Amino acid sequence: MKSIVAAMVVALLATAPAGAAQYDPEVFVVVPRQPRPGDIVRVTMSLPPGHEEGRVHFEGKTIPGFVTGGLFNAYIGIDLDMKPGPHEIGFSFGDLRGRRSVTVKKRTFESESLSVASKYTDLDAATLERVKKERAALRKVFATITPKRLWYAAFVKPAEGALGSPFGLRRVFNGQPRSPHAGVDIRAGAGTPVYAANSGRVAIARNLFFTGNTIVIDHGQGLYTIYAHLSRIDVREGQTVDRSARIGAVGATGRVTGPHLHWAAKLAGARVDPATLPGSPLS
Repeated sequence: MKSIVAAMVVALLATAPAGAAQYDPEVFVVVPRQPRPGDIVRVTMSLPPGHEEGRVHFEGKTIPGFVTGGLFNAYIGIDLDMKPGPHEIGFSFGDLRGRRSVTVKKRTFESESLSVASKYTDLDAATLERVKKERAALRKVFATITPKRLWYAAFVKPAEGALGSPFGLRRVFNGQPRSPHAGVDIRAGAGTPVYAANSGRVAIARNLFFTGNTIVIDHGQGLYTIYAHLSRIDVREGQTVDRSARIGAVGATGRVTGPHLHWAAKLAGARVDPATLPGSPLS
């Protein structure tokens, strides 16, 4: 065990930039203190003298932050499938480096079985190729971390309606296990207006096989929100939208059993619960 730890230390030192000095912030706070899979975590720390910019490093991703109240802040995402236990948070300010640990608590998710049209579970060759291309396009978008934060006020609920299937639900379609439910469903009738949960730039506005008419908004610093199964799309890719701006309408396109809005979020690639978005009305 000692040899493994020693090897890890050597590896960390070998990858550290030449001349990097250690920084131990006087203030270091994570909220929530013991997050669960799906949580968005706010990291707040004191700034080194003479520095106004910094970054956090978590699960292989580098995420820029912002300064408010004289403190450095950044958001990290605890992925839906992250294992419980300690996980390292690194941070850097110029040539200063440091690291702390956050302990992820265990979270248990429920499961449900659904019946959908067989074309959504037994895909032909042409559809498989389409899905492959769409997934590649989405991965490219979610891998892009816009340096500037594009939102400032609290996030809002994107449509009126009661909550349906919760985040993290394990799903079985036509008897076949599928990916977990990486968002929340809002029950609403077809045509119900859908609004941007916050300001940002439209990264995706198109029809996708599984999620139907879909909009993805980039809020900056790795944070994205997703709106799926829409009956209509009222924005275009590259367009800037304001918080609460109308972007589409609820529908039943893609792999669904009825009209509803599937609302999801990603942070630096991690699948996170929209209920933990800053100021979320679902929290």
